[in-house]
Amino acid sequence: MKNLRPRAQRRDRTETKRFFIISPGAERDGVIVLAGPEFHHCTRVCRVRAGETVSLIDGRGGRYEARLDRIGDGEAVFTVISRSSIEEPLPVDMAIGVIKAPRFELAVEKCTELGARTLIPFTSARCVWRKGARDDEAKLERIRRKVIASCKQSGQSFFPEIDPVSSFDELTERFSSYRAVFLADQDGVRASTPSRAPREGPVLGIVGPEGGLSPEERGILIARGAVAVSLGLYRLRTETAAICLLYRLASEVSSASSA
Repeated sequence: MKNLRPRAQRRDRTETKRFFIISPGAERDGVIVLAGPEFHHCTRVCRVRAGETVSLIDGRGGRYEARLDRIGDGEAVFTVISRSSIEEPLPVDMAIGVIKAPRFELAVEKCTELGARTLIPFTSARCVWRKGARDDEAKLERIRRKVIASCKQSGQSFFPEIDPVSSFDELTERFSSYRAVFLADQDGVRASTPSRAPREGPVLGIVGPEGGLSPEERGILIARGAVAVSLGLYRLRTETAAICLLYRLASEVSSASSA
């Protein structure tokens, strides 16, 4: 008996926007050549074909709409259709207490999608962190790869900077470079938006590790000028708090800058 099930419709390949990574300054006379892992991802994994259009991002604010002209031996040649650029990312940095790797990477992924300018891992009294320069660098390299993957998924034109792991004391020494600092804290103010977010200048959001900051650390941060901000009635995991605080700060800063 003939199979009467309808044949699945072929997915329209133009429906989903696809992003690939290039180096800053990769454009030459309206042409961009994609090679290496990005070439493989483009032509072998995503199966982009000649004549199709993709977006290319350089991690420094540049985005190119480009048409694939030809696929050569280990390279794909694109013609640039249009270019746009963002001069600066939103001036919002996030300091996140170090937690277990899978959850920390989730925080990095979502903070990247939301447009964090810089991500600052830090240690405190309740952090569990195996110290060692070699181990630290391996973890940071994994986080940087997560940033790139998140930008490719979301289309973020800027790669956030990933700072080396800071101590709690080193974190507090950075306060002077910010117009305002906000600490995710269940006992903080419950305003719908951080009322002291500035109209100009960078801001810093801080989220503690598993188990939170110690009372002494909380007191030090507030004494140094951090504003404790509640994210709701319930205790949130570190990665959830980082997402919520960054969204609030980014929304406030974006609204202030456009006012």
